[in-house]
Amino acid sequence: MRSRVCAIALGLCLVLSLVAQQRPVPQTPQQRLKGGWEEEGKLDLTLAAAKVRMKTRFERLQFQLKHEIDMGKHNERCLMLWEREGRQFILMLWRMDVNQTGYSIGEIKDDRN
Repeated sequence: MRSRVCAIALGLCLVLSLVAQQRPVPQTPQQRLKGGWEEEGKLDLTLAAAKVRMKTRFERLQFQLKHEIDMGKHNERCLMLWEREGRQFILMLWRMDVNQTGYSIGEIKDDRN
């Protein structure tokens, strides 16, 4: 379990470091997840603690939080929109268990052009 958490954390660091270096996130079908999410995983944290951790990571990379939407009857899900230099990323968090939170991160692309 611990090695899986480490692998997820390393994956998140990779995506965020690519964003920080302004390199495009890999777009090959093997590296993209279904639905366009670049990364997904779970954290052994409460939803509230996971929100704080993700906010801290994005803010360290100089992203600005544009929108935060709590969803569900008991606010068991959350969407956040982060932006920096015209690039937008959406972060979805959801409560899996009392001390476990799932997450997905994806870049929003404007395909109209």
